[in-house]
Formats: sequence, C-alpha cells, structure tokens
Amino acid sequence: MTAHAQNNDPDIQFSIDHLAIAVTDLEESEAFYRDVVGLKQIEEPFGVGRHAWFDLGQVELHVIRAADERRKRNLSNHLCLSVNDMDQFIGRITSHGVQFYDASGNPGEINIRPDGIHQIYITDPDGYWIEINDNF
Repeated sequence: MTAHAQNNDPDIQFSIDHLAIAVTDLEESEAFYRDVVGLKQIEEPFGVGRHAWFDLGQVELHVIRAADERRKRNLSNHLCLSVNDMDQFIGRITSHGVQFYDASGNPGEINIRPDGIHQIYITDPDGYWIEINDNF
C-alpha cells in the first residue's frame, strides 16, 4: 500500500473504544478525574496499581502511570467533554481550586463558539488540556 492509498474496504468499521494518557502520579490524577472533574471510575482488569479507568459514556479514559515528567502541552491537543450544566461544572472545579480558561488562554473567561456553544479549558495535574463545553 502506498502512502496515498486509502482503505475502502466496506467490511472494516471503526468505533472509538478508549483514550489513554500517561501520567506521573497515578493517585493524584485518579483523584483529579474522579473528584474534581467528576468522572465515574470503573473497574480496570489489570489490578497492578498502574491504571485508573473512567467512563466517558461510549468511550473510556485510561489513566496510566507511565510518564517520566510533567510538561507543558499545547491547547490544540485536548480531550473534550460535554456537560449538561456549565455553571454547575465551573462551580465544581473552582471549589477544588482549578482555574479555567477560554480558547485564547484568558483565565476565568468562557469562550462562545460561532455556533453558540460555550466552552472552557482546564488542565489536569500532568498538563493535559481538557475542553469542557455545553454541547450536551
């Protein structure tokens, strides 16, 4: 197959199963996604103390202790979660001391997309950006 070839096989179908991120401190990240963001933690089958899994609806988030260091990340690379109540979510994260930003990086500001969707951005303990919007 050449670099320009496309797979046009109608028998192969795809769906997203999970997103995995590497973190430096599993316990801290586990608490962030569970307690601050409010994701439902689910059972992970390995049981070796290196993973924490979370339910994102049709997809799972796998948080894995595997990163050597924390670093600044580009906002364009982000996970996006939609919530049914943006004000309640902002109250939740601010009660945990988490700062939010608009798409331009202005602290405490909410971005409104051209289609009217409200969005904010937060970072997890390892610097991964998370977009939260109300396109629920």
